[in-house]
Amino acid sequence: MIFRHICTRQQWIALVLVFGCSAPIEHGLDEAAANEVVTSLERAGVGAAKAHDESGDRFIVSVSKADAVRALEIMHSLGLPRSQRSGFGEIYKQPSLVPTPTEERARYVEALAGEIERTLETVDGVVRARVHLVLPEADPLASDGKPRIAAQAAVLLKTRVGRPGPIPEPDVQKLVAGSVPGLIQTAVAVVVTGAPDAPVVQAERLVALGPLRMTASSRNLVLAVGVLACLLLTLLASLLLLLARRLAAAQHQSS
Repeated sequence: MIFRHICTRQQWIALVLVFGCSAPIEHGLDEAAANEVVTSLERAGVGAAKAHDESGDRFIVSVSKADAVRALEIMHSLGLPRSQRSGFGEIYKQPSLVPTPTEERARYVEALAGEIERTLETVDGVVRARVHLVLPEADPLASDGKPRIAAQAAVLLKTRVGRPGPIPEPDVQKLVAGSVPGLIQTAVAVVVTGAPDAPVVQAERLVALGPLRMTASSRNLVLAVGVLACLLLTLLASLLLLLARRLAAAQHQSS
């Protein structure tokens, strides 16, 4: 209550910025990625807030300084923020002026792999997906029409620990084979590995303090810093007021 009487909301926000009570942990995120980070952190018991960066179209995610290390560990275990995948929309957004057949083929493979990775990462429990594709190469001398190099694919899935195989391997093979022309299901190799464990701590109830949400233990520290800062500002203002009165009195006596 004392803190609320001493400082207004605007003063509190200024204090957060000046005295470093919050720590930015991610920059340059789009809104969807920022929302995913904030939601995941709050589910794990870490209060977080998003705000526009200097560009105005990207976001910064901040947490209280006391929770910064734990927040980074949680994000690492969850594979957040997800890396930007380059699908067909991104790869072919700026076409080359004179693309060679080799360059066009490489761009197509990259875009196709990016689209498959995006699809796999929508599966609950998949933290990150990597797809490597080898497209078939036709053999002009073959009379039976068989390709010189058959289509192949390799898939690496990083999943949350405790949830092995969120999607069965045959389903992964079927999905990838159905996305690549000439690729058969048995030619898709799938490797599943576990993501690092998130730090296990007893979750605390999050409380609101100004623009941030944080644990109760962090709130006490931030409150102490805020009250001290307000008292220092009050003392400084009093000293300036006293000095101004003395100067005015001295000028009055000299005149």
